[in-house]
Amino acid sequence: MTTVDKTALPDELLVPLDEPSPFPPLRPSARPVAQDRWERLITTVLIPAGVDAVWEALTTPERVGRWLAVTGRGWACPGEASILDFRDGEFFRCQTDVVEPPDGDDRSARLGYRWRWVGVGPATRVTWQLAELGDSTSVTVTEIGANGPADWRSWNGMGWPGILDQLADHIATDRDVRWTWRRMGPYVQAELPVSPFEAWAALTAVPALQFWLGRTAGSLANGDRMPFVLGDASGTAALTVTEHVEAGQRFPSYLPSASFALERLGWPGQLSGHLWIEPAQLGGSLLQVFHTGWEMFGSREAAPHDRTLLTQFWVGAFGRLGHLLGGARPPGPSGRPSSGPHSWSV
Repeated sequence: MTTVDKTALPDELLVPLDEPSPFPPLRPSARPVAQDRWERLITTVLIPAGVDAVWEALTTPERVGRWLAVTGRGWACPGEASILDFRDGEFFRCQTDVVEPPDGDDRSARLGYRWRWVGVGPATRVTWQLAELGDSTSVTVTEIGANGPADWRSWNGMGWPGILDQLADHIATDRDVRWTWRRMGPYVQAELPVSPFEAWAALTAVPALQFWLGRTAGSLANGDRMPFVLGDASGTAALTVTEHVEAGQRFPSYLPSASFALERLGWPGQLSGHLWIEPAQLGGSLLQVFHTGWEMFGSREAAPHDRTLLTQFWVGAFGRLGHLLGGARPPGPSGRPSSGPHSWSV
């Protein structure tokens, strides 16, 4: 064995490596400490009706169901939770914070609430402000959100004018102007507690797919067919990946995504689907899925039951994925934690 005479070594080599050193690395270790993104949408319409009539249409559950979405007794009640149900599987879960009926010399009114798309999307704050202007009422809606999806401004910004026009139409004619079920969707989004690239690597791994997506075979690899369990009482479906884009492969975002065809026994054809992820708050990400192609079921008054079933499946799947990645599971429509594998409660 060769021994080293430490008395012959330079003093700098006698400093233990785990102690502070005056010799820093060439490149310092930079890290992000804040990534704030706030969005605000303001939409207005002048309705030729008194403020009391507009307030009644805005806050009476039966009236709201005729121009926006079906809701219940908790709607527009201070401190109460409620659902705005579009009767096709998709809904808003709401929490009312402010209810100020028409009052004062200016006859103004205000309704404020927070809502989450299908109960698990990022929360935004919505405020309705009513002001009487002669024989008419000015209605202004402000929606404020943080760390929403990249297309939030265009998607929600284009949606609010149509909603206000429906309210005005309903007040003027007393007609049921609520739209029927949509041929696009379901659209589900959920916040995850890790960065996009870490989340994507985790959620596409085969062992993880068995837990959060109910995979029985295959994978999310390009061209692969992956059957999965929709639920214990709901049977199975299968998706075939038509394009899998890994991180760093596509300009300008360089974020990963997967497009797929979705099929199920008894369907007359396939749905198209897209699964993608993007940054949200610092160290977090937003996972989203969207479908098109319900036209294959033809024209009908009510949405196919499988549309509701698919919405419920994705809400549960995203909840299980959040649990797998170490975050708290988002609540379901009832306010309880979402289901475990195959819709078992956890």
